[in-house]
Amino acid sequence: MESEIQSYINHFEQTHQELQSILNSLPESALHWAPLEDDANSPAILVTHMLGAERFRIHQIVAGYDIHRDRESEFQTSTATLDDLRSTLEQVNADTKKMLLSITTADLDKIRPAARDYEQAESGRWHVLHTIEHFGIHLGHLSLTIQLHASKHQ
Repeated sequence: MESEIQSYINHFEQTHQELQSILNSLPESALHWAPLEDDANSPAILVTHMLGAERFRIHQIVAGYDIHRDRESEFQTSTATLDDLRSTLEQVNADTKKMLLSITTADLDKIRPAARDYEQAESGRWHVLHTIEHFGIHLGHLSLTIQLHASKHQ
């Protein structure tokens, strides 16, 4: 039976492969397109935010490596290319695996301070699971945004 931490590693690798597949099929014209100009995010912003959030929760909160995150800048991404996003994804995938391999079950059990004003102190495990949930939600947003782009630009 695989360990809990190994199952998290496997999950992140699988979802990163799914995101890589989406990026590989994404037309360049869709990268910075948003369905609503001021009320929705482009694929570039979604991917940048997904990976930023993963780095923040897994690398910084759980593994203790300060990433110096600028969350607001994730939502201002306007010049990233598909190659930039693929490269970032590849690096985050490798780093997440490294970070998860560096922790123990005791690290997952350890209570961490609240990361946001609306959150409570939670275990490292909660942060890993929250990251998985967050990533999945935004994969859905990304897929819908790409579908909307395709329907408007056929």
